[in-house]
Amino acid sequence: MILAAGASRRMGTGRSKALLELGGKSVLERSVVAIAGAESVERVVIVTRPEDRDAMEHDLRDHRDRIAAWADGGEERTDSVRAGVLAMPNDVDVILVHDAARCFVDSADVNRVAVAAYDHGAALLAGRVRDTLKVSPNGFQSEESVDRDRLWAAETPQGMRTARFLDVLARAARDGFGATDDAGLHEHYHGPTRLVESRGYNLKITAPGDVALGEALAAVLDARSQDAGGSTP
Repeated sequence: MILAAGASRRMGTGRSKALLELGGKSVLERSVVAIAGAESVERVVIVTRPEDRDAMEHDLRDHRDRIAAWADGGEERTDSVRAGVLAMPNDVDVILVHDAARCFVDSADVNRVAVAAYDHGAALLAGRVRDTLKVSPNGFQSEESVDRDRLWAAETPQGMRTARFLDVLARAARDGFGATDDAGLHEHYHGPTRLVESRGYNLKITAPGDVALGEALAAVLDARSQDAGGSTP
């Protein structure tokens, strides 16, 4: 079970970045195909701004059967996640949240996160930090290096067992607490979250420069899929 959160921020184009096209398919369409293609996923809920919904519904007109519901996003990320979780039927075991801007997520990784969340209560997809990291208190000089062996870069999907997700969201609403990701909510109220190492090309389309990278990646993955006789995000 999964909640796909449709990103709605613009990148100077006047349109939602989820509607940007990469290789002839929108970021949103690629995300939905990848998420819905995971064996563990039964339903997809899309959270977006009300003003973007008509355009997104049109964009996904060939995938209507994959969308269980739509929900209006809130002011903060946690508010949007709460809206999506509440729109999800409560007969599911696990709810995952995925950022539509990560439109190349591997379906196998989605399954691995779902299984880990079921087994451990909560899980997130993440990548090991490979760069040497520096600390600069003034923004001009490096004063020390950080041990990267203990550091991971958080990705999505992230998820929890349904009852636990509802619990942390209720507590966050009561306390006025917000987090930059769902693992942050779990860490705050329950403790450690299981890490699942990403094996795919989980690029996030955030800045204009990411679009060129996305176009190149889409070309490679689409060509590979055609050679294999399958479909890609």
